[in-house]
Amino acid sequence: MSFSMTSRVRRGIALSAVVLATGGLVLYRAPAAASPGDPGAAHVLANGKNSAAFAGPGVHGMISLSHTRVLSGQDTTVFADVRVVADLPIETSTLTVGRAPISLAVVLDTSGSMSGEKIEEARRSVLRLLADMRDDDEITVIRYSDTSELIQPLARVGSIRQALSARIARLDASGGTNIPSGLAHGLRALDEATRGRVRRIVLVSDGLDSTRAQAENLARSSFASGITVSSLGIGLDFDESYMGSLAQSGHGNFAFVKDGASLAKFLHRELEETVGTTVENARVRLQLPEGMRFVSATGADAVVNGNQVELAVGSLFAGDERRVVVELAASTYRSEVGTFDIDATASWNQVGGASFTTRAPRLSLVATADASEVNRGKDGAVLASATSVVASQRQIEAANAYASGDVARAAQIAEKNEQALAAAMVAAPAPAATSLDTQMKAYRSMRKGFATVSPKSAEGRAAAKEAAVKDMGNMNRSTF
Repeated sequence: MSFSMTSRVRRGIALSAVVLATGGLVLYRAPAAASPGDPGAAHVLANGKNSAAFAGPGVHGMISLSHTRVLSGQDTTVFADVRVVADLPIETSTLTVGRAPISLAVVLDTSGSMSGEKIEEARRSVLRLLADMRDDDEITVIRYSDTSELIQPLARVGSIRQALSARIARLDASGGTNIPSGLAHGLRALDEATRGRVRRIVLVSDGLDSTRAQAENLARSSFASGITVSSLGIGLDFDESYMGSLAQSGHGNFAFVKDGASLAKFLHRELEETVGTTVENARVRLQLPEGMRFVSATGADAVVNGNQVELAVGSLFAGDERRVVVELAASTYRSEVGTFDIDATASWNQVGGASFTTRAPRLSLVATADASEVNRGKDGAVLASATSVVASQRQIEAANAYASGDVARAAQIAEKNEQALAAAMVAAPAPAATSLDTQMKAYRSMRKGFATVSPKSAEGRAAAKEAAVKDMGNMNRSTF
């Protein structure tokens, strides 16, 4: 059994309906007897392609639209699937070849609930991290409970390894949990980072507090200044929606471990990704035509300035692929609107190198009065990607209902998600259909779990947190 994380999902229900309706895949209005093979389910065979590739030193990507045609005389929702990929080097070795200079902040929960095995494993894990780091890496360590304390100011590992190891070995656990205090301290510590270093905060907690909005704002501000924030929840008592939102806002990783013993693996992965970072400040800009407006973006921070939409993707390690799903609205009520041309540029900074900007070929949408042309011109892969992202958003909503005790509503949302994914499979090409099938089966298992496992049980809480990692990750990388 697996469940998804609890969270407030902005516009999740409305966006789901739009995605499925515009793709010819009806979620709410399908006849009760409709099945994936039933014409009553309003399926279309979508095989249109409207894509533009871009590439430059160290980066390549693709921008794909869900439509080639839009219907005249109405508003049409169009999705853009934006992919940005950091190229793999010719030679790869996790911690040696092409290694980026890094500044890493470890922000560690030392509240009373971390006492015993958890704090012992935390000490061992940080010591192992120190052993894995190179002498010229930079590290800072902050502990937090009711307040925060700087255990180690930012310094080269080679100069403080022995002294810091001794201080880490003496860490104890007491007091409450004040996540913003620790996060803010980590941000201040990284202000001292040597110019040109990749900066990342790794925040670890086994609890929760009532300051989510403050912590999210801190994570967003860190991303805006070029610092990635990852979060790890330990045990069954932390709030996965809170910790997951920190990673989303800071464009880092979110993970869950049942006990402190797995903390070392998480820290090692964070180290590998940080030293493997090859691209920073990756951005894609869409210049929208008259008659088209931006609605929302999932997977990037979006800034709208007139008709330009700037999507901030952030840092990527070698081989990393980021996905951004953008919802646009094209209005063809005005008779003079016949085509919509979208211009796109991508820009990024190479770690330790230059900045680059490249332009993608222009993308065009054509208005037509022929509904069959519109259906034939839909891209099943883009619609599958959008449906998958929306399903993750809605599954978070289902888990929220489950956690609050509304099991019936949770099961209803999960079942509709299954229907939506099954319907999208019909129009999707084989690789996308396989991914949707995997996601659908995971949600089916989740729905069965809603009915058989108490949301307050250890099994239910653990499954919800494990699935949170999957659904949260699916919102900026394809994880199914």
